[in-house]
Amino acid sequence: MAVFIALLDDDPADRKQSERLLSRERDERVKKGEVIYYDSYGSEEALLPSFMKYDLFLIDVTGTTRDGMMVAVDLKNRGAEGKIILYYDKIDYRAKYGDEEGISFMQKPLWQKDFSRLIDIAREVHENKTPRIELRGDKDTIYVTKDEIIYAVEQGYYVAVALTGNRSFHVLTDMVTFYGMLDPKEFAATSRTSVINMNHVVSSKGTSFKMADGAVIKFSLLDKKAITKKYEEFAKDKR
Repeated sequence: MAVFIALLDDDPADRKQSERLLSRERDERVKKGEVIYYDSYGSEEALLPSFMKYDLFLIDVTGTTRDGMMVAVDLKNRGAEGKIILYYDKIDYRAKYGDEEGISFMQKPLWQKDFSRLIDIAREVHENKTPRIELRGDKDTIYVTKDEIIYAVEQGYYVAVALTGNRSFHVLTDMVTFYGMLDPKEFAATSRTSVINMNHVVSSKGTSFKMADGAVIKFSLLDKKAITKKYEEFAKDKR
């Protein structure tokens, strides 16, 4: 199992020290078969594009009009599932703002034993998080649950993914790679260029499925037997 940690600190010296201690702890954990990934950021803007993948955030921002607490609250409002810890010296966030649900506080400096405990927290969070699928586009990356995917169709150099909530996203990949990220027990390939989430099928007729968003996904008559059999077995098991 791998855990992912984001370090956001706009003080270069403090950030570098935290990187050193994280690296030491990561190397120790490798000996035990644990995999630790961490990314270090100097600004909120750099962190935001990929914040959903992190199991733990270690944050201290003091050099802008938005301090660490403002960043932490914004991450929560955006749906971040990782544990957020504000570590501080210049700004005592708890004294300034009071306690905030889902946010913890630690005073600098942190020591090696502190990072060992932080990684244990990240591991526990990771074990309890809802698994998400990373979808990389031309400029953005989003993280969705399997249940958010209704169907997907390959269109040239990208795969167009229809999502719940009347959303869509273009993933820079091919259908073979995209289908490999999905659970074949719940997803079915209806052609070489299309795949459906069988949980979102409203009805099946002839050589097509009507999906929850109203789209009709067609498949070949030659593939009808195999595809309908897979869907019928899925529907039977789901009952």
